[in-house]
Amino acid sequence: MAQNQNKNQEYPEWVQALLRQAPISRALVLYGNVQDTFYDPEQRQYVTLPELLTRIFTRNKALGYSMTGVWDQVDGLRFPDQQMLARFRKAMVGKSTDNNTAAQAYDLGEQNNTQTANSNNRLYPDPADLMAAIRPLIDSTQERPAFIIDYSQLLITQPDHPDQTERNWMLQMAKAVTGPNIVSMNSDNLRHNGGLIVLLATNLGKIPPILYQGDPRVKVISVPTPARPQRKSFFLRHTDDLRCQQPKAADSLPVAQTAGAGQAELADTLADLTDQLKINDLRQILSLSLNTEAPLPPEKLLNLYRFGDQRSPWEELSEEKLKNVDEILKKRVVGQDAAVDHVGTTIIRANMGLAGLQHSGKRTKPKGTMFFVGPTGVGKTELAKACAEFLFGDESACIRFDMSEYNHEHSDQRLVGAPPGYVGFEEGGQLTNAARERPFSVFLFDEIEKAHGRILDKFLQVLEDGRLTDGRGETSHFSESVIIFTSNIGSSDMPQTDDPEENRQHFLQAVENHFVTQLKRPELLNRLGDNIVVFNKITDNSFRRSILERKLSPLKTYLKERFGVNVQLSEDTANGFLENSKIEHGGRGLLNIVERQLINPLARFLFERTHQLRRGRTISVTLENNEVHFDLQEDTNNV
Repeated sequence: MAQNQNKNQEYPEWVQALLRQAPISRALVLYGNVQDTFYDPEQRQYVTLPELLTRIFTRNKALGYSMTGVWDQVDGLRFPDQQMLARFRKAMVGKSTDNNTAAQAYDLGEQNNTQTANSNNRLYPDPADLMAAIRPLIDSTQERPAFIIDYSQLLITQPDHPDQTERNWMLQMAKAVTGPNIVSMNSDNLRHNGGLIVLLATNLGKIPPILYQGDPRVKVISVPTPARPQRKSFFLRHTDDLRCQQPKAADSLPVAQTAGAGQAELADTLADLTDQLKINDLRQILSLSLNTEAPLPPEKLLNLYRFGDQRSPWEELSEEKLKNVDEILKKRVVGQDAAVDHVGTTIIRANMGLAGLQHSGKRTKPKGTMFFVGPTGVGKTELAKACAEFLFGDESACIRFDMSEYNHEHSDQRLVGAPPGYVGFEEGGQLTNAARERPFSVFLFDEIEKAHGRILDKFLQVLEDGRLTDGRGETSHFSESVIIFTSNIGSSDMPQTDDPEENRQHFLQAVENHFVTQLKRPELLNRLGDNIVVFNKITDNSFRRSILERKLSPLKTYLKERFGVNVQLSEDTANGFLENSKIEHGGRGLLNIVERQLINPLARFLFERTHQLRRGRTISVTLENNEVHFDLQEDTNNV
């Protein structure tokens, strides 16, 4: 007994739970990662779950099972060897009842034209025939069988509305679970509760709840992906098959221990990086490592497997570029030095591999998480775009989600996809799809305060574990991305002060009140920590003038390229635009003024003089009494 207990401890927790529940249950429902590969520590082999369960039930005599059969709709009922098959046939003789014609037909002559076998000698390909045949054995006092029903998720088309045929075999199973009319309470019966039916399903939602809910004789056990100890053990077992760059062993270790230390450190690193992956994933990673041109570091090997690209833009950032990160970002965002400094620090921290290490060594969290809050039009979205351009070389790598579109309770289905059976299920979610298609991105969630509270719950897993599973069960990873939320919380009642610290405290308090008091979701605020970045009001006219010039630059470039003309604003005109725009509206207020007082009248001016537009001419813009005037003249400075 002690030897069996020691062997059982080598199995993961869910197997140990199965070993505890099997003797006292009539049925088990195993769901989740049931189609993965599993390690058998006793025979040191990788096997399917039905094979592992068959071995466990056969070897573990303390469980008391005399035979174990596996059934699915393709191969029918089968046994691990001919002796057990013969034992099953012998047990079936005389066990047929009025409700068990299938068993009777089989026992009478094993004829191929019976219900129990087709031309390939499949036993009981129909689940109703199977349940009718094995039901007497489940209650038998001579045998104690265990029957494993594989691919159970495919047996019911609509779990909430099974058809008549499906209800028939479900009734047969329910009767088998119920057992005989007279329930024995002797010690033998209490120790072993008769035969056992085990349903294997990838999704518990595919199993009709009526089969297991409210019945203590049926236990439900979740089969998770391998835990970290199992993943580490996997890589340690297959060190010789893993072609990966070894980490540097500690200099203080003796030479004889260097190789072992390197292998253990490599296994630790890979165990951290492969969180939530299956054994089948790990096997493919081993195979991938043998097919690369040269051994890769663990991070690049995982990037190649997950994203199809071993290169990481994070690692390709040059030291010179990182030294100038603040200056580069300030070229696009002016007047927000504190915010730019915070973003620069986040980028450098991620480049050095220190992101998220204070929480976990798994390094699966996003490279950076920030919450931009402040008045409208002060550069929050612009800084996110500048961050994407700096990191990934393209402003389009900033993937924006307007959270005002997710203000309904069920809007989360747009982000992660509809659940099975609903319209749009096969399309997946907008966020999860984007993360799979462009894992190296800045994900910008604009105006997050306008989203429904339920939507925010989806971000907890993203911020904590760096992953999100969609309605199809596919997992998207955010470990190579930056997550940025923006918000105008507190803008409506911000203090009329130029003191940056007073302004900062106001917005921090407003954010806390919103998440803690109104939404009652302090956990999201805790995930953000000190990464709430407050943007200041832009009141300095030199900053506003700089913003105006930058916003006018695309207009000047376009007119130069299309018509060949230059645009020149007088000093008074630029100052007039600044005076007419509202300071509290920030840069967006300047855009509104430019559109109303410059672009709209300029469009008519150009339309009426299209025939006069040619290279070497300049459009002079002046402002008198808040009315703009244009003058088309030859440019004496250009030939």
